Amino acid sequence: MPHRLSLVPQLAELRRAYTGETDSSLMPTVTNGVQRLTTADRALLHELLGHNYVARLFGHDEMPPPPTHVRQALLPDATDPAQQELESAVLCAAGKAVNYLHLRQPADLVRPAQVFRMVRPDRGAMVLHLHGGVLGPLLAELMPREIGGAVTGVPGLRATVCRRHVELYLVDQPQARIMLSSVSWRQWTAALTFVDHVVGPLGKLAWLGNDPAPLTEAEQFTLTTRRRTPGPVALNSALLRRGGVFRDVWWWRAWSRGRVNTTVEWPTEWAVPAWRTHDTDKPAPAPASLTLGTVARLLLHPVYGIPGRCPRPRYFDHDGLTLTVPAHADNDAHAGIGSAELVLRLRDAGQEDGDPFEGPSWRDASGAWNDFTRVLAAPNPTLPRPMTAPKPGPDH
Repeated sequence: MPHRLSLVPQLAELRRAYTGETDSSLMPTVTNGVQRLTTADRALLHELLGHNYVARLFGHDEMPPPPTHVRQALLPDATDPAQQELESAVLCAAGKAVNYLHLRQPADLVRPAQVFRMVRPDRGAMVLHLHGGVLGPLLAELMPREIGGAVTGVPGLRATVCRRHVELYLVDQPQARIMLSSVSWRQWTAALTFVDHVVGPLGKLAWLGNDPAPLTEAEQFTLTTRRRTPGPVALNSALLRRGGVFRDVWWWRAWSRGRVNTTVEWPTEWAVPAWRTHDTDKPAPAPASLTLGTVARLLLHPVYGIPGRCPRPRYFDHDGLTLTVPAHADNDAHAGIGSAELVLRLRDAGQEDGDPFEGPSWRDASGAWNDFTRVLAAPNPTLPRPMTAPKPGPDH
């Protein structure tokens, strides 16, 4: 039996596989979570970590899953519906942002196009660390705008720019928030310039400062006629909070259809040459091989995996691996969808059927990236120095 003191390091290393966190935030978070657990909870974690849960891959639980409060103490899932909606919208927008990242000069589909560098889930809001240049494409898919009386983007989404981060929140549900870490004012301005070039001026919904504009009539009408974002929002929120699972591949994206289906795809194995990034002359690291089985094993883990009552693989074929989350009365993931099963499909990005992404044209993306680079590289504004009278010399 492992020593009791080894529980925190084991849980920390396991959580890192889901979030990509560094020790500075990881160790205090896990230590604080373990301290809130009882002696019986810690004994259960020791038993779970020392048990081979391979039977879960076949839909069987040889051991009962840990209580909800244990999972929430170690990797909390969003429980507020508005927070789940916001995180689901960010997940789907990140998938569309990959298309713009592929077209960043020099445009190349065989290049790193990761969106999230690290995720830090908390009980309420969550913190996202983005890769360089991602903010513009992400905002282009998220920011609401009115086109022909209809609202695209995320209705009610607003932003507050702080000194070192940006807060995205819902003006009608202000408790739902996501922090984008390490965003400067210059990066924010460059991102808004990118958005203006891609989607045009946002009009009434343009960001004019940290004083939020109330819901417009078009936004209110949209929220009364459709959901804020498609798909199973609780499941999508759980996937975003475990986005570090895919941090070693060159890109990944997710999309939803209806209210119960979500698809996640990534290049499982790519043999590609070393690619030089636009920020440095050093070659980018070779992409890691992330198989469907590895992702399924992580997402089905009893402690850190996606929430639900024993999610199970339904079938594995040429189109990928399909997981289902059985309906359960106490499962927040099924809020509002009755007895339907949630369906999560994992697949290789080489499958070309059913791709819902219509990427931007090279010409549009090229102009947007040029504007982004111009604003980002502009010199800091300086004021003319006041004229001062010459100092009197020794002869005066």
